Amino acid sequence: MDEEHTTDTPTPSPAEMLAITEQQQQRAERALDINPGLLFGVWGAAWVLGFGELYLTIGDEPVLLVPLWQALGIFFGCLAVASIITAWHLANSLRGLRGPSQQSGAMHGWSWMLAFVGLGSLIAATSRMGISEEVYAMLWASGSGLLVGLLYLSGGALTGSWAQYGVGLWILAINAAGAFTGIPNHYLVMSLAGGGGFLVAGTVLTLRGHARTDPSPSHERLPGEPE
Repeated sequence: MDEEHTTDTPTPSPAEMLAITEQQQQRAERALDINPGLLFGVWGAAWVLGFGELYLTIGDEPVLLVPLWQALGIFFGCLAVASIITAWHLANSLRGLRGPSQQSGAMHGWSWMLAFVGLGSLIAATSRMGISEEVYAMLWASGSGLLVGLLYLSGGALTGSWAQYGVGLWILAINAAGAFTGIPNHYLVMSLAGGGGFLVAGTVLTLRGHARTDPSPSHERLPGEPE
């Protein structure tokens, strides 16, 4: 006859199983700690400053009397800082993940910096063909907008974030429309509509995130507790 074995560990109730599932989901969310509000804010500041100072510097009647190389240096510096912060944040946020998810997230993070290195090399090679300064400036402005828009589209698709995907569509739309306004007006469009759009989206997402993390004054009523 087989002996009947008993265990001291009770079978979890449905409520306990639900609590365990919620705890596991919270651990997964903490492991994937991407802050879209931070990323939107970084790129918003970079575009407002970078494209804004180009608009005030380049043109028939410049407001800021600085050399062209210095104006371009500020612009490239803003983009470089935003790219590095984005790559660092994405790579650091995915440390809690393992396997293909971590690898794909890290690859997407470093794609930001690599994409702009590739864009710079392409435009540098194109400038050797004798293009005008206006075409050179348009390549940098429209090329940067195209890269950022596509990278946000891919980031939204990777993480399932409609906010990132929507911002990517917005950047592609204003970049295409602004290109028809020419230089330096395209800089103004990218600074106000592009950078300003980033800042608005970042502010909304940050406030929404704070609202979700604030403790609610109401609590779940326990069995037997009066209403």
